[in-house]
Amino acid sequence: MIFKIKKSSRIILVLIFLIIFLMVLGGGIFLYFLNKKKSVQDNLPPIIKQMIVLNEDIEKTTSDIYNASGKLDSISMVQSRITDIESAIKLIGDLRQLVEENQIAIDRLTEFIEDHTSFVHRKNLLWVFAIKEFYTNHHVVQHHKSRVNYLAAFETLLKYTHTNFQNIMELQSRQHMRSYDVYYMRYRRAADSHNRFNKKRISFQTAFVEDHPEVTPFLPGAHHTGPFKFWDKFSF
Repeated sequence: MIFKIKKSSRIILVLIFLIIFLMVLGGGIFLYFLNKKKSVQDNLPPIIKQMIVLNEDIEKTTSDIYNASGKLDSISMVQSRITDIESAIKLIGDLRQLVEENQIAIDRLTEFIEDHTSFVHRKNLLWVFAIKEFYTNHHVVQHHKSRVNYLAAFETLLKYTHTNFQNIMELQSRQHMRSYDVYYMRYRRAADSHNRFNKKRISFQTAFVEDHPEVTPFLPGAHHTGPFKFWDKFSF
């Protein structure tokens, strides 16, 4: 029947058929792997299933942190308008909340592992302890602390700048400009420190994954491999 139709219409019908075929094929493949994944998870011990659920909270908050950090980096390059400063202050507040939620999720997972130590030993699931080892490592802990300090120093600088925007940008008051310099240097020290800890954390995580590839699904992805963008000092 298709061949009895004129050429232009026949091409359209063939294309429609191919599109529908590919959609059905794609849906079938998706359902196959989805069912396969469910089948694998169904055979996991209940404790491992619970660990996967707990880890989902870590994954979500980690992803949200890096998305928000990327937005803050972008805003940091445009800081001559008071509205940009207000946006950055709000974003830092959101980031602080996300960082707290992320740490709570991490603590929940590591405490869960600790509470089920005997089960892990009994079932010979010793790789589980590597997850706790990662999140309690000095480099990871210090990276978290440095990020908290970085956000606090950044917020203090921005709030001072926002409150005294006219004195700094328009009147160029010596007193306010000197205070601004002090807050800015504190911010730069905190940012430099955070970048150093971030590099150490990345190096540690890379080596850790090589030694413990089996726990990779429970660890953060490769985010922020480069230095953070600094909030440029005002040119007075």
